[in-house]
Amino acid sequence: MIGAFTLDNPQVLFGLVVLLFFIILGALRDRKYRAVLALFGEEGKLWFRYRCSRFFFGVFLACLIIALSGPRWGSRSIVEYRRGLDAALALDVSRSMEVRDIPGLSLSRLERGLEISHLLAESSAGIRLGAAISRGRGILAVPLTDDAEAIAGFLGGLNGSALSGRGTNLESLIDAAASAFPDSFPTRRVIILISDGESLSGSLSDAIDRALGVDITLVVMGIGSEEGGPVPAAAMQGAQPAAAFESPALAAAEEPVISYRRTEVLRNAAERGRGLYIDGNSGDAAAILGDYLQSLAAESGTSGARREGRPRWAGFVILALISLGVSKRCLLESCRGRNSRRSSAALSPGPRL
Repeated sequence: MIGAFTLDNPQVLFGLVVLLFFIILGALRDRKYRAVLALFGEEGKLWFRYRCSRFFFGVFLACLIIALSGPRWGSRSIVEYRRGLDAALALDVSRSMEVRDIPGLSLSRLERGLEISHLLAESSAGIRLGAAISRGRGILAVPLTDDAEAIAGFLGGLNGSALSGRGTNLESLIDAAASAFPDSFPTRRVIILISDGESLSGSLSDAIDRALGVDITLVVMGIGSEEGGPVPAAAMQGAQPAAAFESPALAAAEEPVISYRRTEVLRNAAERGRGLYIDGNSGDAAAILGDYLQSLAAESGTSGARREGRPRWAGFVILALISLGVSKRCLLESCRGRNSRRSSAALSPGPRL
């Protein structure tokens, strides 16, 4: 709780227990030193100075231990600076992504998405990348990494026939991609959703709101045509009719299953996620995405402010130094007093015979 007393290193306070042990041990040995001081006369004054020296030296050690434990109380505002960029690819690998309806290209939607992802990985210098896929539910497949070859190797192993997911849950996919970002790194964070917008279950808007709550921007790349295309029969093989459809408006099982790109859904998602919508069918889609991410990576500035307890160790260090000085002064006064008594005893005349 802000304002409460806290310690950065509470285990250091164990030193106070050790110090207390030596204080008790020293008190038990003081009787012998007091008897020695009595030989020089004016025992009370010398004994008082000696005890003061011991007391302030103990205060010095105690303050030093407390300072090392990192005490905090009160509160202060800390401005956090953010640099660089972390990006997580959120790849829709559902059955509808097998449709080949990209104008001017013979690629499927998934193949086009993987092509753009490969180009991004090759030009992502200075950007850490991760990847999540949706197989009915979102899965974080590759954690954030600086190794572009690891991302490229994963993308190269993806293909629609190797995946068993039938429906799409974009909410789960966004949540899985968001889990790639650690809280300890104050970087700019972006999720890149590559999809046709078809979603069988889940609430995409709820997932976006959760991402915004942890300062994650959503970039959306829509792939496919609004005219749609039939889902390949190989992709539908073995699917139950109710689970095979990506849209509730589809007809009976014997008719071709047509899938459409939900452009309006994807545009709204990008706007809600405070990011950018990119038409994945465009030939320069990869360049637009790369330029946008590089512009974010080049940005530096404040990411906000947080409140934390105000450190107070410096005050204990100052108190420790003052206590040490007082302890040394008392010890010197005690030594001077003892030496002056020795000199007086040496100069005094001996007893007359």
